[in-house]
Amino acid sequence: MALRDEVPKVGIYIDFENLHATFADAQFGDGSYRDNRMSVQPMFFDIAPILHYAASLGDIVICKAYANWQFFSNYRHVLNEGSVDLIQLFPRGANMKNSADIRLALDCLSDVHSHDHLSHVVIVSCDSDFIPLVQRVKQAGRFVAGVGVTGRSGRFLVSACNEYKFYENLIPAAPTSTDGSVAAQPGTPAVTPPSETSGGESRSEATAAEPGSSTPSLVELEPVLLEVMRQLAEREDNYIFCGKVKLGIKRRLPAFDEQALGFTSFKQFLQRFPELVTFVDHDGGGHVALVEPAATGESATQDLFSQPKPEQ
Repeated sequence: MALRDEVPKVGIYIDFENLHATFADAQFGDGSYRDNRMSVQPMFFDIAPILHYAASLGDIVICKAYANWQFFSNYRHVLNEGSVDLIQLFPRGANMKNSADIRLALDCLSDVHSHDHLSHVVIVSCDSDFIPLVQRVKQAGRFVAGVGVTGRSGRFLVSACNEYKFYENLIPAAPTSTDGSVAAQPGTPAVTPPSETSGGESRSEATAAEPGSSTPSLVELEPVLLEVMRQLAEREDNYIFCGKVKLGIKRRLPAFDEQALGFTSFKQFLQRFPELVTFVDHDGGGHVALVEPAATGESATQDLFSQPKPEQ
């Protein structure tokens, strides 16, 4: 029992209507959900990958989702299967706002201060209005993870979290059939990826993704990796535990996910940068050292300034 108590405890708070609306607008165009929200909604995504990610952080002890559930009966099976606590919010006022963000924030803060064993909080939303909530939960000493949609999540929300995952990166790769085609995953809703519109036009052409609202590219990661390695090398005599390097990168870029970039492990990601990182050993998870390029740069600079100046 003591060992069980040491396992991190996770609380999940899902702004369900926000997530559903994000997928609806991505498939049928901005404003599509707003124009049709007072009717029964089709199923655009599966909640299971989000719950599986949360379970990877520890034991799920709280799982709440917020929406006007009278229109989301198509999600009934997956929600029941995931043991999700459904919080009903009827819309109020002329603009029919359901105030899910306020209720979610109040419940989350109440749970954080009422349950000392709650160590991790997962907030599922693309809405930057949750930034103050993230800041308060972090102040209380909890690890805050976010889940959203590529190109739709507010970049400031992404950077505020300890870790941020995009839904597309949580979906397991579909197995390929014998003819080389991708087989459909059982129970997965058939929807157009959020990167495309219903007319087949690329969203990058229709609406450019906000910087920082997607998984960082290798070009973005290289200077961050170099800076993290330099800082750690100064403190640890250039004998650095791989886990500290990954933690340092995620503190700068919470949306970093090596698997989303096609690497099977963080070590394989580091091997992509042999000009910056060299492996020293593989003990206890592995240690690396910085390949300092300063010497080469310094000599080149000296050669440049040592050249005779052209005559005037």
